[in-house]
Amino acid sequence: MRHDDLVLVQVERVVRSSDDVVLAYVRTSVGLVVARWCGELEATPGAHHVEWELDEEFRWGLNCSEVEVGEPLVRENERGIFVQGQLGLEAADQGSAFAHLEFADALILLGHINGLPEGMAGSWVELHLPHEKVKVYPYLA
Repeated sequence: MRHDDLVLVQVERVVRSSDDVVLAYVRTSVGLVVARWCGELEATPGAHHVEWELDEEFRWGLNCSEVEVGEPLVRENERGIFVQGQLGLEAADQGSAFAHLEFADALILLGHINGLPEGMAGSWVELHLPHEKVKVYPYLA
């Protein structure tokens, strides 16, 4: 884990859901979201350095699309969690590219985005994920 993958957030509270999943109410500089907490249930509310994991296969036009407003954002509703940021691409072997999202002072690795149009590097995109696919890991030095 690189230090630039970490972001400082405010964890407002950590709870266990009725289906035994540990959830954190995480306030970022760009919004509030409830995500799976991959740390101790007894985590103290307050500032935490965390790493985000978006555990999803991204498909252009289905759960990943370009947005016109160029600003980072995180929000949620009953359909899932929406994360908006700037798309970065790093060339890999045989012409494919690994994608990452620049979001709230962190880089979130995405892997490959299926069906990604040419020339999308640097574009602002929105990712849509089911609630259970967004995980937050506290960084322990």
